[in-house]
Order: sequence, then structure tokens, then C-alpha cells
Amino acid sequence: MAWCHQPPIVDAAGFQEGNIMNMVVFRRCQSALGVAAVMALALVASLVFAAMPAAAVTLSRADAGTFLRYEHGGEQVIGVMAKDSTNNYYCIEADERVEYQLGESVKLRDDDTARRLGWLMDHYRDGTAAEHAAIAVLAHDLLDLKPDTWKSRRVSVMRDNPTLRRKVEQMWEEAGSNAPANATVTRTYAEGTRTGRVTVSVTNAQGKTIAGIRYAATLNGPAVFANGSATVTGISGAEPIVYSWKATGEGEVKASVAYDRKQVDVFAVAGGQDLVRYGGSSQVSGKAVNFSVRKEFVPTLGTAVAAKVVDAGQPVVDTVTSGVDDGDSWASGLELRASGWYFDGLVVGDLSEPVMPGADETAKEFIARLGTMGFRPSAYGEASFTAPGQRVDVRATAEPGGDAAYEAPRGGGFGTWVWAFEVEKLSDTARQYIGKDVVSGFLEYTETNSNRARVSVESTVTEHTGVVGSELSDTITVDGFPDDHGSFDGNVKLGIGADRAMAQVSVWWAGDPNDSAGDEAYRPQGETPPAEDSNHRLIGVWDYPAVNGRIRVGAGAPDAHGDPVHIVAESHGWYVFVWSFDGDDRVMPASSAYDDAWERVRIWDVARPRKPALTTQVEPDIVRVDEPFRDTARIVGDVPEGAYVTFTAYEAVEEGAVPGMNGVLLDEARAEVDHTLFEQTIVSPQVRSPKAGLVYWRASLRSRDGDVLVSHELGVEGETVTVEAPDDPPAEPKADPEPEKPVLSHTGAGVVAIIVVGSGAAAAAIGALAFRRRSRR
Repeated sequence: MAWCHQPPIVDAAGFQEGNIMNMVVFRRCQSALGVAAVMALALVASLVFAAMPAAAVTLSRADAGTFLRYEHGGEQVIGVMAKDSTNNYYCIEADERVEYQLGESVKLRDDDTARRLGWLMDHYRDGTAAEHAAIAVLAHDLLDLKPDTWKSRRVSVMRDNPTLRRKVEQMWEEAGSNAPANATVTRTYAEGTRTGRVTVSVTNAQGKTIAGIRYAATLNGPAVFANGSATVTGISGAEPIVYSWKATGEGEVKASVAYDRKQVDVFAVAGGQDLVRYGGSSQVSGKAVNFSVRKEFVPTLGTAVAAKVVDAGQPVVDTVTSGVDDGDSWASGLELRASGWYFDGLVVGDLSEPVMPGADETAKEFIARLGTMGFRPSAYGEASFTAPGQRVDVRATAEPGGDAAYEAPRGGGFGTWVWAFEVEKLSDTARQYIGKDVVSGFLEYTETNSNRARVSVESTVTEHTGVVGSELSDTITVDGFPDDHGSFDGNVKLGIGADRAMAQVSVWWAGDPNDSAGDEAYRPQGETPPAEDSNHRLIGVWDYPAVNGRIRVGAGAPDAHGDPVHIVAESHGWYVFVWSFDGDDRVMPASSAYDDAWERVRIWDVARPRKPALTTQVEPDIVRVDEPFRDTARIVGDVPEGAYVTFTAYEAVEEGAVPGMNGVLLDEARAEVDHTLFEQTIVSPQVRSPKAGLVYWRASLRSRDGDVLVSHELGVEGETVTVEAPDDPPAEPKADPEPEKPVLSHTGAGVVAIIVVGSGAAAAAIGALAFRRRSRR
């Protein structure tokens, strides 16, 4: 046995006094404690110690070099008083005998004192005698059960070891700086609530970050660290340590941290010396933090047509911009492909409020629902995005995923886009982030445009030649306007303007005012009328409704305001009718050509003799589908050298349809005329019609220069073939026979025109135009 602070006895061989095992057993102190003292000790223990019993241990005496000596009623020691295989033991009860057989221990209550002492005992496990003495002094200062007794001994300790006082102060401060008192975990978001960082710090009692402390950080909830685990472990550094995390779903996550904290074991021996030792480390919880996470995000599509008004035949372009819902964020680098559908041919009655998809309606279901309402896509688009705020100009294609560009329809109408991110079309990676389809509405204001219709105009003057004083007139056929054109007042929400209700017909004169022989030099040239001058004059302009149908201009027929129109040729020269429309948001600008041979009249000073007559007759006038037929033209009268006949046959149309506004089966086919014959018959090539209906013909006698000498209106008697549907499927069509040579004429529609004879200048006055222009844009 030994008394607390009594120096151990060491023999010459360096072994401490004891039994053969160099082990002695703690004995109870010779002075028994009174009942009151025992109760006091129990009270103190209940306040100071946490009941964490440990197994009994057997000790040996302290090694030399682990304590300092001092005088206090004899030689005493301060430092390590005993040891086991791994730990040093320090006494906390002055002037009590030390026994070397201990029972169970308890943990010193976890506070700053225990943390610092535990850290010192562990850190200086192999320290110097002075360092061990300083630990012993601190243990007595903080834990001694007999503070008055220790106080007198402390004076002796410091007297005989004058540097120890500073050592005690230094080591206590050092322990305060290095003993962990807390650990904190904080979180930050990096990519919305989908990814972020967790920062782990272990701090001392002063709140400063300290290094070298083991810890474990854990995520409880739908999130993991970058390593795919919900837990990471490490050793603290002088700076906070950062870990990345990522959401695996949606919900609340708790980030917590547990760290190692040093402990002190207390061996309380009734009637003997109480001892303390390093009690190892225990993981304790630091401060935790809760936060919300969400892996998925909701992308958005901002769309707007590039042009509110698109002309027929032009591409349709939509500007699509990617985005995310409020509070969301795009997954870094994630590619999303959007699909677009373009619907055309909408009419004014379709422009109601937008049609929106249901909350859980997929794009496919929404497009199908629109189909049941009569709306089907005519064009398509695709766009790819890898971040919000990206903008793509998408040109509509004729097929999904195709390369062929879609062109706005000739017939016009309104058009609108629908765009969507379709989950079923996304990549496997993208589907991890997008929970359901994102679909835009139908007829959204920014996504709706007007496709302007292209108008067709066909016209012919009543007489192509005349004399001064003749009354001039024209028949104009217009097609291509929307059926309700003139009634649309515009739509402010859609940004589309109102209809222009009127078109105009102007009449121009061109020639030499002083000499009719000079008129030929001013034959109308070019598509647009020239500026007015002494050789070009605007005779008048009249308004007519901008609608489909036939317009009669002149000869007393009223204009749009109900006023009769009379146009009289007051001078020799050329008179030209020009129909024009300035355009609006639903119809493109259009005009007949100034140099259209069908739209001009040559006026002479006096009438010319020998007027040729043109009589035409189809053969036969009733056929079945794919059976051949033709037209004949009988000419009687003087024909100028170089004159020829042209034949045009229009595709079959239903009865009541406006003729001449559709395609052709035969287009201005030319047949030569013998100018030496006074009477002759010209035959057109044979044609066949693949469908039933009425086929309208037109034959025209033209001069060498292309001027129309004589012609007729569409639909005159003898110039229409009725094509009937076959009773049985038609046989394979046979090759057309060779055109027949001219034969004598049949009775039919007859037209008389003035023919030019005489001088070369007069003959050249018949205008030149090889092909007829129907209309121009």
C-alpha cells in the first residue's frame, strides 16, 4: 500500500516495492470515515459522476519519470500514482492511502472539466514528469474531495517546483483550445433543393474549429452523400469540412453529426483513495439541421411566334424558351427535348379562349382531345435544351422529325402551336427528374398567328380593240379570299388586325397623245403601272368589295358604293385595267399585271375593215372520265402574218364553281394559223380528265406579238365539256392520237375583232405577250 502523495519505493534493480507480481492491493484507509462523511461523499458523487460502471482493474505502481517530488511532512510526489497496461491514474483525495485493486468505475459527468482533463490525460499519456504533475494538480484543483487538505499541500508542491504553476496554466489553456465541446452541421443548396453541401465543424468551448476529432455525419431522409451513402466519417480539420449531397426523392432531411469526446473514469473507493484515469472516447451528438429536398423539377416552355403574320408559302417559325417553375432549378447539364405541334386552317369562329390541358393530362392525350374538337396538327417542331433561359427558333416541318420545311397554306387561316416535354420521349436520365408531361395550351395568344391567303385574279376585257369613243368594260374573277372576308374586326389579344374591306380597280392610258403611229412605243410593259407623265395617265380608280366572285367593271355596272361606272376611250392608244388589293393581316397584297394582254384594249382613231371572227366548239361535249376530247376554233376573216391560236382547258370543277381559278389540263397550247387563208379551222391537242365535272375551254387568236385579237369568256356556249364518272373502273388510258389537220368549223360561240391591215407600223401595233399572267403578288 501507499499513501496518496507518498513516493513509491524503488529497489536497486529499478523494481517498485511490492509482491512478487510487483502488484499490491489497495487497502482501505486506516482512518475510517464517519457516517456523515460517507453521506457527504455519496452526495458529491451523485452530482459529479454519471453512473457508467466499468469492470474491476488491478494496478501497478507508477513508473519513474511520471511524477515530481516535494516536501510536506516528509517526501511526497505529485503526478501519476498508479498505472495499468494502457492508462495512468491520478489521485483526487489528498492524504489518503492508495490501494491497487479497484472495483468498478463511473464516468465523470460530461462538462468542460471532464473534456479538458480527458484530453490532457490522453494527449500526454507519454508526457514528462512535469506534464504528469500538472495533470495531477488540475485533478486535485477540480475534483479533490478534501479541498482544504489539498490546499495546504498545493502550497508545498508549488514551493518545491516553482515552474509547475506556469505549466499548469499553459496546459489548462491548451486543453481548452483542443478539447471538443461541440460539433455543428450546416447545409447549403447548390442546385435548387436537388443538390447541395453539408459542412461539418468540431469546435472547442470557445466555439473555435479544432482539428483531429473523429466524427460521423448522417443524412436521414431522401438524400445521400456524393459517395452514395447516407453517412460519411472523417477527422476534423482546422477549417470546416464540406460534403456534397444529392436528393433521391422529395421530403424532409435531417443532417446530424456525432463526434468523439474524451472522458474521465472515476474510481470511488470508500475508505480509500479515489482515482481518475482517461476514460476513452464516446460519440456524442452535435447540432443537427433539417431541410427540404426535391430531386424532380418542373421545366417550363415560354413560346411566341416569330411573326404574327405569315404569307402563303413562307415558313412558320416559333421562338421557344426554356425555364423552370418558381423555386425549382434545372438539373445541371440535363438535356430535355421538347415536341411541338402546329395547327393551321383555323377560322374566326375558332378564336375563342385558349384550351388548356388537364392537370395530369399527357401531351398525347391533349393532342387527341383537340382532335375530337376538330383540330389536327399540320406541322411539327422539335427543340433541345440543357439549361433554363435557352432560346431556340424552331422552323416548322411537314412531318414529325422531318427535314422538309412546312409552308404556310395558300388558303390562309389562323395557326397556333402547342409545345410539350413528353416524359415518354425523354432519356432514361431525364425521366429521373421529370415526373409528368409539361404541356402548353392551345390558342395561347403569343402562340397564334395569321397565315395570309394568296388571292388569284383572272380577268379579260370585253373587247380587245376599239375606236375612240368606245365604252370599255372588264370582267374580273377573284378567288382566294376567306369566305367571311370583310367581316373580321381584328383580335386585340391575338395582335391580329381587322380586314381591309375594299379592293380597287384602276384604268390607265398609255400612248402618244399627238400621233397614233407612236402608240406602239408605249405598249404596256412590266407588272406595275408606271408613274404618270405625258404618255401615261391614270383614268380613274373605283372601289369593289374584297371578296371572291366576278366583278363587272364599266358599261354602267355599279361599284362598291352603288355608283354606275362608265369608261369611255377618249384618245387613241392603250387602255389597261388593273385590279389591286393592298393586303391586310389575313390576305396578302395582290394585283393583276399592268402588262397582262388580257387586260388591255387597243384604241384606234377610226375603225379598221375586215374584222376576223372566231367560233369555237368542243368535241365531244360529253365524255366519261379519262376519255379524250378537244376544242376547235374556226377563223373567218383577215389574219395578220404570224398570228396563232392558243387553247387552254381547265381542270374539272363542280357545277356552280367559279371557272378559271383552278389548275389546267392544257395551258395556252399554241397552234399556228395560215395568214393566207380567209377561212380555216384549228384543232387543239386532245386531253383527258381524271375526274368528273365541267371542263371549261378558252381559245384566243393572238398577233405575232402576243396581243389578243379575239377571244371569249369562260363558260360561253359550246366551250364546256361535261365529264361523267364511269359506271365501272376505267380501263388503262390509251395514248393520245396525233392532232388532226384543220377541218371545217362547227357552229359555236362567235366573237368578232378588228384586224390591222396596211402599213408595217400599224401591223406592229398589235401588242406582244406570249403567255398570260393571271395575277401577281
